[in-house]
This record gives sequence, structure tokens and C-alpha cells, in this order.
Amino acid sequence: MARIEGSFQPQFGAIGCTGVARVLPAALASALVCAALSGLGGCAKSGVTSTSSGAPVGPGTNADGSCPLGVAFAGAAGSGAGPFLGGATQPPETTGTPVQADSPPPPISGGTLLSMGDGKTLVAADPDRDQVYVIDVLKSSVLATIALNQGDEPGRAIADAVGHVHVALRGGGAIASIDVAAGKLLSRTSVCDLPRGIAYDAKADVLHVACAEGRLVTLSATTLKQQRSVTLERDLRDVVMGPQGPVVSIFRSAQLLQLDSTGKVIARQKPAPMPTTDTGDCGNPVAGMFSATVAWRTMVTPDGNVAVIHQRAKVGEIKTTPGGYSGGGCGTGIVESVVSYMDKPNSAFPALSSVTLPVDMAFSPDGQQVAVAAPGNYGTLGQVNVFATGLLMSSRVDPGASNPTPGTQPGVSMNIGMGEPCAVANEGVEPPGQVTALTYVSPSLLAVQTREPAALHLFQLSGASAGGQPVGAPIVLSSVSRADTGHTMFHSRAGAGVACASCHAEAGDDSHVWNFQNIGPRRTQHLRGGILGTEPFHWNGDMTNFDMLMTEVFVGRMSGPQPQPGQGAALSHWIDRQPSLRAKPTDSAAVARGQALFVSADVGCASCHSGALMTDNRTTDVGTGAMLQVPSLHGVSFRAPFMHNGCAQTLTERFGSCGGGDMHGHTSALSTKQIGDLVSYLDTL
Repeated sequence: MARIEGSFQPQFGAIGCTGVARVLPAALASALVCAALSGLGGCAKSGVTSTSSGAPVGPGTNADGSCPLGVAFAGAAGSGAGPFLGGATQPPETTGTPVQADSPPPPISGGTLLSMGDGKTLVAADPDRDQVYVIDVLKSSVLATIALNQGDEPGRAIADAVGHVHVALRGGGAIASIDVAAGKLLSRTSVCDLPRGIAYDAKADVLHVACAEGRLVTLSATTLKQQRSVTLERDLRDVVMGPQGPVVSIFRSAQLLQLDSTGKVIARQKPAPMPTTDTGDCGNPVAGMFSATVAWRTMVTPDGNVAVIHQRAKVGEIKTTPGGYSGGGCGTGIVESVVSYMDKPNSAFPALSSVTLPVDMAFSPDGQQVAVAAPGNYGTLGQVNVFATGLLMSSRVDPGASNPTPGTQPGVSMNIGMGEPCAVANEGVEPPGQVTALTYVSPSLLAVQTREPAALHLFQLSGASAGGQPVGAPIVLSSVSRADTGHTMFHSRAGAGVACASCHAEAGDDSHVWNFQNIGPRRTQHLRGGILGTEPFHWNGDMTNFDMLMTEVFVGRMSGPQPQPGQGAALSHWIDRQPSLRAKPTDSAAVARGQALFVSADVGCASCHSGALMTDNRTTDVGTGAMLQVPSLHGVSFRAPFMHNGCAQTLTERFGSCGGGDMHGHTSALSTKQIGDLVSYLDTL
């Protein structure tokens, strides 16, 4: 007899699995789970049952090739739960008249909450309001508010040996150093163009700052003088002090770089892919795969290991029909959430059940639990879920090993229609407002930060499926509203179990190349730098305007409900106002030479990539085998791999064999040095 373990989903809104039967025959358990997850993308089709080993059982086809009666597609257009439906948890930003902030808030990045380790003091960065707060949780009060410059966007924070906290200013190109005891700003130190991660090396008394333009900068923690700067590669995210030295993550590709004492990369690894069994036509099993993308947060565990919470994206064929993006499992769509460990590089860890946008995690002091923040669940499912770390380890899939049998470990179930383990939360909490970060204050006290309203919420965890209990009233961090309907829509899951931000992480992209049915390979398109005025949309130019994009993709493929009047305009407004990532040039002369080549009639780049948005909006054949939309080049150096099918890993490779030859700019006669100059110019856009 197969077992589907009871899953905890707090009673928020009209949907969610609460107490799915603990011991049921497989067919009945499957039916209940499918009923509970209908519209969430948890079941690709109804009528699919599971064997005791978790293998899917397809109902087959009729003699004419059609599906039998009763085999219906889940996640049909408008059927899923989304951020715009009624219910107690409906986000206020999506009710009534749509709100468009004059200065749109930045995308959610997570990881903005730091515990000082004394059982009472927290430091919270607020990228929406450009402030940092010092909080005493025992007094339920904000001890100090440190105002920063507009656009600083404070993010990761770390404490040094004397208790000073250093905060990476994502938009300010600096770190802010704060005396926590005095509640005041000590200094502001320019460090790089796009600081993201920050770590403290206690042995050397230095700070390491990971910068998205590719630099790892080392500063004295005492004097804040720069000691070293090494160039790694674009899109650096977090830096942590692992057991063998600094470990740096790469955001979109989810790679981890192990460095030596000189800053040289000595090892590189990426979380292992997860083999799955997908449900093809009529529920028949089809082998599939999920590959690691988007490393939202990397941290050192209490036992000294390095863990990363990241996404996995489906590698197999993606349907473009209504509900097509619900092709994943574990209550997710074609993107799922995972916690992986660096000391198990060949192990594929179980997907986290019903977790959308895993922007942050926190380990309990004893290392037995990991709490996960999922703002994508805002208004639909519980945003904070707590998983047993032993469960994640014991249910991983190692090379050559078969998947665990459902029910052999508490909290593990095999997704219906998918041959992979799903980790089920054993506890969860749900504060009002959209969650952006969390941390443990003590072994059973969890602090959760919300962005709108800006507040800190405390929960006493019980370690049982009853759910955590709120402790006191929320601690208000700021009364300034940063509500924006477009922001909320972008980060909230639609019916297929994915949000816009699942693929377009931080309003950019996930670097993944999808295989779309009847279309072929298409790399996720980057959204930063302005989209309005670049119509038609998609690589094929098949989406005439944003309303059509919403209807075909959000309502159709993502199973979202029909937006209310003004919501589509609010979403496009928010996306359009997200700036490109740019780095300062290191060789101004090379940039000038590259620009001259770019605009020259002989090379011809500017004949298509022209105007303020650097596109003429045409759909044309540039020698790559298809009629494709000319993309904007704003922020192009931050969106590898390149080309519609991701065939070029670097901008230099784009001018090689897969770039279309002289139909895509007359570059074949350029020297290696000239190509380098051209790339130097593109790096600045």
C-alpha cells in the first residue's frame, strides 16, 4: 500500500492541501491530491494514479489516439488560484484601483534580515525604502532607523568581530557600516558597481564583497581599505566562508565557486539535475529532467556545510496550450524550489512542495530545521514553510540509486504523475504582507520580514504540524507605503504554480533555454531596461502587445485568472521601469573603438540595434535559421547565454559559428582585437 504523508499548508484562503490522508490506497490518494492541487499545477492531469514505487500509471489512449473520457487537463485558463482572486488573503495591492508607485519598488531579492546572535537584536535592510533598522525583539521595538541615499537598495548584511554590521548597497555601489549598539551609520565605502553578497572572514579580519559585474573585493574590516580585487565572472551573488575558504555563488546559473586564499577558483560545481517522470499525452509516462537555475541564497549551515536554495527548471518539452506551464510537480509548475548542499555535489535533493520563489532560507541553531520564505505564495498558499533537514538529506537521489518509496520517510511523498520525491513542510506560518526574509532569533523563535507593510513578525515554532504561533503584535518598521500592483502581480504565483519572477528572476531572466512545443529552443528573454516600445514581444514576435501577452501567457499558459481593469497596465508599468544592470568600463579606449565599429555602416550593428531602446522592433532572419525579433541590447552583458537558443556562452562566442555570420552584422573580417573592442562596448550598454 502506498502512503501519501500528510502535508501542512496553513489555512489561508480557499486552496491548499491540509492533512491529505496519511494512509490511503494509491489511487484514492492520487485523486485527493489532484483534487486539492487542481489549478495549482500539482497534477498535470486528473485520473493519473501512482504505484507504491511512485511510478506514474497513465490511462492510455483511445484507438483513434484521443484521450479517454475523464482525463482532463489541470490548470486550464483561469482555473487556478492567483493573486487576484477573492478570499481573506487577497493582497491589498491587487484590490480596488490598481496602484502604480511613482518610483516603482525594486524586485524582491531576499536575504535582508540578520540576527546578531544575542537572542534579541536583529538588523533589517529595507531595499524598498532605502533604510536599515536595528530591532530589539524582546522589547518589540525599533531601536534605530538608519536612512540611506535614495536608490541605495540595501541588501545582504554581515557582522564583524566588534559587532559592527556592514550592508551591501545593491544600487549604491558601496557598503554601509553601522554601529549597532549606538544605532548610527559609521561610514559609507565605495566598493564596486553592483555589490550583492558580503562575508566576514574572522581569521583574516576582512570583508569579502561579491559584485554582480564579476569582481570579488576584499577589504580590511577595521579600516575598510581595499586589500584585493579579483575578477571572476558576471552575475556573482553571495559569498560565504565555507570550511575550505570563500565560496561565491553565481545567481542565474546556480553555480558555486570554491576559491583559494588568493581568490583563484579551484573548484566549480552546480546542483545536480533531478530526473523525473513527466506525464505526456493522456497521462502516459515520459522521462524528463529538471536542471538547476537561480541561486537565491547561499549560506553556511550550523554544522559548517554550505547550502544553497535555488530553483530547478524543466528541461523537457513545454506546452504552449492553456495550463502548459503546469508541467512540473510537487505543487509547482515547470519551475521548482530546492535546497542543495555543497558537500553532496552529485546528489539531487527533493523539490520543496508548493514553494514558489524561494528567495530566502534560515537554519535553526541546531541545524535540524530550515525555514523557507516563498513570497510567490502571497495570497494563495503559506509563504513560510519549515522543513526537516534530515528529511532533505535522507530523500535525496544519488547516482545509480532509485527514488525513495513514498512513505518510507515522514514528510516525503512522491508527486502524482512525477517520479521524484517531494519534501513536505512539517510546520508553517503566515504573516500579513508579502514575506521577503527570515531568520532564527533563538532555537524556536523565527523572525519574518515583510515588505508591504514594512514589519517584523515573530513566531514561536512548535516543531509540529499545528503551525507556529505569533508572538506579540507585528513590529512596525516603517509607515511609508511602497504598494505597487504590478510588483505584487509579478511576484505572485498563478494557477500553474509559477510566478512571472520564477523565470524572470529580479525582473531579468533565469538563463534557462526552454524547449517549447512546435517552437523549439528559446532562451528566457531579459526584461530589464524597458519593454514598452519594443513590441511585438517574444523571440518570434508573435505577441502583438502586452494585453495579448497577458492573455496568452499569464491567463493561458500560467493558468492565471483574467486580470481586472488596470492590472495589466500596472504590471507593464512596473516591468518597464526596472533599470538595466550596468558596469563601468575598465578600458575606455577599447569602448570607444568598439562603439565606432558598432555604428559604422560597414559593420552594420546599428542598422537593427538603433534608437533609445537599441532595437528597430523588426522580426527578421539574421542567419540563425528563424525569423526572430531584434532584442534590445540594454544590459546585454548580464544575460548570458546569448542568442535565442543560448548557443553562445559569452559575447565573444556570439561572433563565432552560432551567431549567424555576416547576416548578423558584417563581422567576419574583424580581427580578434576588434571583436574584443566590440565586446567592450557591448559590456557598457
